[in-house]
Amino acid sequence: MTNEQATYRRVLRRETHSPRTAPAVAVAAVGAVVLLAGLAGGVWWLVDPSFRASAARWFDGASALAAQPAAAIAVGAVLVLLAVLLLALAVLPGRRSRRARIADRTALLVDDGVIADAVAAAVARRTGAERGRVSVTMGRRTVTVRIVPTSGVAVDPAAAESAVHDTLAEVGFSSATRVVVSTEGVVA
Repeated sequence: MTNEQATYRRVLRRETHSPRTAPAVAVAAVGAVVLLAGLAGGVWWLVDPSFRASAARWFDGASALAAQPAAAIAVGAVLVLLAVLLLALAVLPGRRSRRARIADRTALLVDDGVIADAVAAAVARRTGAERGRVSVTMGRRTVTVRIVPTSGVAVDPAAAESAVHDTLAEVGFSSATRVVVSTEGVVA
């Protein structure tokens, strides 16, 4: 692998995956504040006996708050939702709707919407359907084409599928294809 290709891979990875910087900074900032507060409280606890007495009163107040289950449940629910959100941001793939390809001396980055429009136009040309009646959804591994034909005009799903394969082959991307032709047409 040449130096150019390593650079292309790095740049394409950066462009096809969303950054996790903001959630990581938020978690780190909250963690740092909690740790510093705990450290300051521990030192203050060791140095000042009056702080120990006020902390004991605060813990008594917190136990009285726990006697009100509605408030405790609400605070717990908010904390659980925040934890689930941060866990989802950490675990989910975070891909952008783009596709990348590296050739000999070039790197190609194409938005899925552009490919979907090209596929829809090719399917409309090949099947004779109006362009506005063909919709394409690009998944990570599949391309789903939905065609709503004009009433009384038959649409060949095999022609639509071959149009999808030909178009994807021209741009250098491949996916599994699923063609759905609506059983009810529209009046033109």
